[in-house]
Amino acid sequence: MAIYTNLPVFKETYSLLLEVTRMTPSLPRDCRFGLGQDLRGGLVEILKLIYRANRFRDRVRTISRMRESLMEVQLYLRLMCDMKYISERRYLSLAEMTVSISGQMAAWEKSEVKKNSGPVDATKE
Repeated sequence: MAIYTNLPVFKETYSLLLEVTRMTPSLPRDCRFGLGQDLRGGLVEILKLIYRANRFRDRVRTISRMRESLMEVQLYLRLMCDMKYISERRYLSLAEMTVSISGQMAAWEKSEVKKNSGPVDATKE
């Protein structure tokens, strides 16, 4: 079991949280305490789920929850861009990070499903 803080998915998610936290003070007040707070909360939730997925056995379900939370984060970012709270340039940068994180989660989930299914025995068919 790897140390969760060394996992690439953790590092990338934490970097995204840092970026979101840095941009929050420049958001309008209504967005800062609404969408901004929800966005940061969603990213913190993903970080906690990464810890859990790395620590406990039921990884597939936890990774699935992570991917759902990441979808919410992507939705918040898009809404912030559409409402002109953040620039398209910043949105694209943050969206690229979410795509990278999503890919890492998908690969992790696929690996866990493969581990749980075990080797296929051709003699049983």
